[in-house]
Amino acid sequence: MKEHLMHNINTISRCAVLYRDQRLKQWNLTGWQAPYLPLVCGQPGITQDQLALRLRVNPSNVTRQLALLEQNGFITRQRSENDRRTVEVYPTEKAQQVLEPVREVFRQWREELFCGLDASERELLEELMERLARRSEAIL
Repeated sequence: MKEHLMHNINTISRCAVLYRDQRLKQWNLTGWQAPYLPLVCGQPGITQDQLALRLRVNPSNVTRQLALLEQNGFITRQRSENDRRTVEVYPTEKAQQVLEPVREVFRQWREELFCGLDASERELLEELMERLARRSEAIL
């Protein structure tokens, strides 16, 4: 019997987090925190709400992960001057220093995950997953 689609997606996602955990612990980063750094470094001043939308996670999870990133010196948070209810997130020098290793871990995961698939299979899989992602957003 074939596994359920969501079971497979969840398995891949969980394994990706564990993979990042193993490879990023030397920088005191977790697999859950890693996706935040490229976004914060790429858009300094991004809001916590924007991060929640981009990462498709609950705002309370964003707050928790950002608190840990701030505690470990990767980001700073400050109230927006334009809207005091909004919290903006900025990378520190430490975040900039680990950005490339974080990107490399993401690249390595992708290469290992796609090992055994030829270029046309990779392209088809990417296209189908993008279609499913867009469809799932449309359902909401």
